[in-house]
Amino acid sequence: MVAIHIWPEKTLDEVCLKITDGAHHSPKSVDDGLPMSSVKDLTRFGLNLETSRRISQEDFQKLVKQGCQPLHGDVLIAKDGATALDTVCEIRKPVKAVLLSSVAILRPDQTQVTPSFLRYFLDSPTTRLSMKAAFTTGAAIPRVVLKDFKRAPIKVPPLPTQRRIASILSAYDDLIENNS
Repeated sequence: MVAIHIWPEKTLDEVCLKITDGAHHSPKSVDDGLPMSSVKDLTRFGLNLETSRRISQEDFQKLVKQGCQPLHGDVLIAKDGATALDTVCEIRKPVKAVLLSSVAILRPDQTQVTPSFLRYFLDSPTTRLSMKAAFTTGAAIPRVVLKDFKRAPIKVPPLPTQRRIASILSAYDDLIENNS
């Protein structure tokens, strides 16, 4: 007999400690400063700090205090522009960068959902298509507003199952990243 597992459905707001985005104002760029990343710098493997513009130390610190710096374990997802919802990554090690508002920051409650599982869930074609259909607004510049991220549904398997799923998928990602 085959066991059928029905995973409980929750909202992202229920499984995340925080759902926010980066800065809503853009400080002046400087030649020799600290990285400020936007949706253009987001890759499936993390932030590309080489392409990020630079801002002053003072502006950087203000944005850190405002919660615009992603932390280890956060999941980032493109929320504005032509690629809204198309790029998702997990912050696997501390990063010294702040974000613009084009990137959503999801901080998972790791007693309910692992960062890797959340990342793969959001990156799945089924999730992406359903979220685009339900939550994308704006004709000229597509975007997803934070309140819609908060109400997006997620199936939540037990943590050991989440870890197994993420482990299998990350093995493939590691191969892709190493061969890029």
